Amino acid sequence: MISALERRYENLRFGPLFPDILNEDRLVDSLESFHMLEGHSGCVNTLRWNKTGALLASGSDDRNVKIWKSGREIHNLVTGHEGNVFAVEFLQNSGDQKLVTGAADRVVALHDIEASTCKKWELDGRVKRICTVEHDPTLFWAAVECDNGVQQFDTRTENPEVIIRHTADREFHDAKSVAVSEARPNLIVVGFDETAVRLYDRRNLNAPMLTFSPLGANTYAYHATHVAFNKRGTEVVVNHGGGGGVYVFSVDAELDPKYMDRFHSVMELPREPVITSGALPYPDLREIGSTAIREKHFAKAIDFYSDLIYRNDDRESHQDHRAFLSVCHSNRATALLLRRQRGDTYACVRDCIKALEIHRGNSKALLRLIKSFTTMEHIGLARKCVQKFKEWYPNDTAIEKMEEDVEALTPNDRPELVAPEGVVDYQERYGGSTNHQTDIKEANFFGSRDQYIIAGSDCGHMYIWNRDTSKIQGIFEADDHILNICQPHPDQFMIATAGIDDDILLWQPILERPDAFLSRRVEDPYEFMEKRADGMGGRIHLHMLRDLARDNSQCVQS
Repeated sequence: MISALERRYENLRFGPLFPDILNEDRLVDSLESFHMLEGHSGCVNTLRWNKTGALLASGSDDRNVKIWKSGREIHNLVTGHEGNVFAVEFLQNSGDQKLVTGAADRVVALHDIEASTCKKWELDGRVKRICTVEHDPTLFWAAVECDNGVQQFDTRTENPEVIIRHTADREFHDAKSVAVSEARPNLIVVGFDETAVRLYDRRNLNAPMLTFSPLGANTYAYHATHVAFNKRGTEVVVNHGGGGGVYVFSVDAELDPKYMDRFHSVMELPREPVITSGALPYPDLREIGSTAIREKHFAKAIDFYSDLIYRNDDRESHQDHRAFLSVCHSNRATALLLRRQRGDTYACVRDCIKALEIHRGNSKALLRLIKSFTTMEHIGLARKCVQKFKEWYPNDTAIEKMEEDVEALTPNDRPELVAPEGVVDYQERYGGSTNHQTDIKEANFFGSRDQYIIAGSDCGHMYIWNRDTSKIQGIFEADDHILNICQPHPDQFMIATAGIDDDILLWQPILERPDAFLSRRVEDPYEFMEKRADGMGGRIHLHMLRDLARDNSQCVQS
């Protein structure tokens, strides 16, 4: 007989069984934790569904791996590891009888549950991530904190092959995460203890195909704690520790946004008629956004303008609509510049360039570009904008103070804001969550179209962003301390989450709730994010903890 819990697992599916008419935004809005998996006695550092989603494996600081089915523990695997288990994977095409684990004891182990055997490999660093792919069922890969950063294992051979290593001419720092695309299995992406994330072709590993890095961020600005492909293998999501945020990159170099090339191009074009506030449509909508900025609700303002941009981006290119869309971009840039989170200034630059591309009569967009380049201490770029402003708006005195600020900068040898050959900029960026206290924090694609991004946060909450609108779709309380793992089910509208708590939560939409139901959804996500920022004095210094505790095996820095 099928239990009520098992029936819940069959309720909502992606793919051909997923009805197109179902509003997935409503499903996200209705997500709740419907079941808690209890049994571990330490932090749960890794979760992995099997191919069908019938089984869930979990690894923990208690050094055990548990296998769950329909909300019940069906097997407890004593791994033999002498350190925290950070990675677990079902070996493909093994009937779910073989699992691979990696741990803080610098050991990778292949467990055969049916035969009760275990094969171990000792490595030179902690094993932070393991991945498998159905296309090559005898292979698996490990991200290791050592010079031999990525190693490939073949169940038919005795010794692993080092496929990506630290060398004198190819320097990188400890590998933290690795993923191989199921849709395009020749692609492998690796996240390191640095900003740059590298994409390789497994058929030629001599050099990366592409390097993913936000423009303007230096080598040690951030560190990649997790990388993952979308379903089609066309995009990679990266969770950057150190306050970097969550980024989406395209694996197609032709789609590199090349914002600085676009900046120099737009600076060569003639000015259009100056945008005046009185000529713009939707004054009531513009006032809502302006009020949010005046009241310092910057995250709310950013999402408000993101929504306006989404709703107006495909409008006909009428002069008024072009001007309105340009102003939406430059006003969002203002909110970004005032919020002052890491990466916001460069995001402001991108918005201002886009605003000028849409309409070159947006004087405020040019002023905010000057402010952004001044903040980033790119003196040459700031001066170029000052000269262009004088040319386009000779009677506007707003430039005088800006020019003084630019000339007051101390001369520096800061390199030009341009990406080296082979380095591509991000397509999308999502902020609000914090990633300072652990280096296993995930970000993943979610939804039938991969139209959402989900990630854990130091505050113990799960964040879900809508990629269509660029807005926060919801924040959900998922851990009493720090949430690290957010694993979407392979074909159901379900998520498994875990972190510092011993328990695992399973999430599905609950559309009809009893009156006494206690929701885990944060009612006002913007108020929540503002209170957290205020509680930290508006700044976060916890990134120092990771460096101080780098050699500590406790899950505070995992």
